Amino acid sequence: FSNVTVFFSDIVGFTKMSAKLEPKFLIDELNEIFTAFDVIIEKNQCERIKTIGDAYLAVCGLPLENGDHAENIVKAAIEILAYIKKRNKEAPVEWNIRIGIHTGKVIGGVVGIKKYIYDVFGDTINTASRVETNSEPMKINLSEITYSLVKDKFSFVEREPIDVKGKGTLRMYFLDV
Repeated sequence: FSNVTVFFSDIVGFTKMSAKLEPKFLIDELNEIFTAFDVIIEKNQCERIKTIGDAYLAVCGLPLENGDHAENIVKAAIEILAYIKKRNKEAPVEWNIRIGIHTGKVIGGVVGIKKYIYDVFGDTINTASRVETNSEPMKINLSEITYSLVKDKFSFVEREPIDVKGKGTLRMYFLDV
């Protein structure tokens, strides 16, 4: 798939917090948060690929092409961040997330013979993960490629170039929300 925008998020300090919380409470929290993410992602014509512990991976532009893939993911990210901020005012535990977004070519398909799951692969997925890792709590971090696709639709703060493991120096932008 040639034109796909990838959303990665994770919960800041999740491992440390999970050691302090009861397992049922923790699962209930993740279920509530990820269910809300699913609704937002779907509403914006995007697709959740999977969750991995406290990480959430979604895409727009596959399996169906979508000319607004970057804009749709950014809109979903804004809504997800707003949801977490609102939830934090009322919930017993405050969670902070980091979000990273990157655009490019993605390989998608079903692998394995048990528990069939559609999965995505390729450099774009790895780069999106690195963009998320180099984000900050409660921020939406975009790669230069995604920024170039949506720069006229949203407001951004340019960051100093960052040396990214396995990728070299990358330019990134925080969405100004």
